[in-house]
Amino acid sequence: MPRTSRTLARALRRSSRGRGQPKDAGAAAVEFALVLPILILILFGIIDYGLYFANSLDARAGTQEATREAVVANFGSCTPPKKFDITPSDDIAHVMCSVKDRTNALTGTTYVKVILPVDAAHPDGGWIVGQPLVVCQTLVVRGLTGFVPLPGNGFSPGEGVARAEVVMQIEQPSTDPNEKGGAEDLPGSSLDWSWCQP
Repeated sequence: MPRTSRTLARALRRSSRGRGQPKDAGAAAVEFALVLPILILILFGIIDYGLYFANSLDARAGTQEATREAVVANFGSCTPPKKFDITPSDDIAHVMCSVKDRTNALTGTTYVKVILPVDAAHPDGGWIVGQPLVVCQTLVVRGLTGFVPLPGNGFSPGEGVARAEVVMQIEQPSTDPNEKGGAEDLPGSSLDWSWCQP
């Protein structure tokens, strides 16, 4: 008899556990439904911030490479676009084109400003050997999802701004004797070039 009662007690415990499982399964589903939106938002943040940081690194590297080529008068084979408010000289247009080419942004739009040095002989600025060339880039980065706020002053919540400024000493003279001033893309009303100074 004692053996039978133990067997019966075990069987009752097993059946009571079996009845409790559907309640646990339902609770797990509710918990998962509550946590899922947070997990999705974290995933979107990882994607958008990953793209932002990749574009930011590309902006710095692209500006650095293009500026280095410009100061040694190696402008490469980049064909500049013909859309400028004020048409820059050929060399400056090539520098601007090279910055955009070297940056190769994953998502977003690149804007470039080039500032040539000024001295007594070149009051309007020129390609003066031994003086600093300033090249700045503003990259308006668009997030893939559009839900995550990104750093900088973007145009909308799903956009951020990455900036790069490189200053290097000019080593080779320009091929254009009338080279002067500089040039810039106009990045839009909510962004400006006040941070980019010689």
